[in-house]
Amino acid sequence: MATNITIVNSDNTVSNTTVVQFNPASQLPIKLAGSHNFTIWKAQVSMLMHGHNLFGHLDGTLAAPPTTLTENNQSTPNPAYQIWFRQDQLVQNAILASVEPTLASTVAIAPSAHKAWTSLYTAFANKSQTRIISLQDQLARITIGSRPVTDYLRDIRSIADELATADAVITNVQLIIRILQGLGSEYKAISAAIRSRETTISYEELYEKLLDHELFLKHEETKQTTPITVAMAQRNNQQQSSNNNNRRLSNNNSQGSQPWRNQSA
Repeated sequence: MATNITIVNSDNTVSNTTVVQFNPASQLPIKLAGSHNFTIWKAQVSMLMHGHNLFGHLDGTLAAPPTTLTENNQSTPNPAYQIWFRQDQLVQNAILASVEPTLASTVAIAPSAHKAWTSLYTAFANKSQTRIISLQDQLARITIGSRPVTDYLRDIRSIADELATADAVITNVQLIIRILQGLGSEYKAISAAIRSRETTISYEELYEKLLDHELFLKHEETKQTTPITVAMAQRNNQQQSSNNNNRRLSNNNSQGSQPWRNQSA
């Protein structure tokens, strides 16, 4: 929400400015709890501030104007500073509302939104490097195994997206190579074909090709198992027929060896 403020300047001219107010409960739902979620929290706050063109309050590029103006050897409060201070306080309050209570004092004692942001960044950004290393290790180890292609690619994409959020972007080439490295031997042919291309394949195109190849493999597996199933069925039928013949022969022999049954009848 934005509030329009009318300023009467020292020369009695009037100007209007806007102060942005926030609703942290809906705009900043993810609360900073520590280094494990710092990157996603930072992205959340950054996007909100960029959206209102207020990120300068965080990185320090929107510095405070002089607190007073001097004219004819007389100092008067600077209306521009008053507006800046009000906006900076609202930004800092939004940060305060988006951290867990255990971290609130770090934000509360800071003299400005920039100082609060810097303190949190210093406390948790370096620790988030450990998270980046962990994610990169997961990405290096992941394989398709017996999972469907969609599950495999979803997991890889999820790790890559989380790395991007942590400012450790994986390029398209790196992503494609990692996907191909984690495929099983049944994907050897398509992997070789993709590697031999003159131009790098996109993630979306690779996704479609791997899905098509997975369907092809399932179709081939069905073709191979069908003759075996038919042969087993035929053998079972032959075995059943043989058992029936043996049973009838046994009954006939039994009746022929006991003539008294016919006499009593």
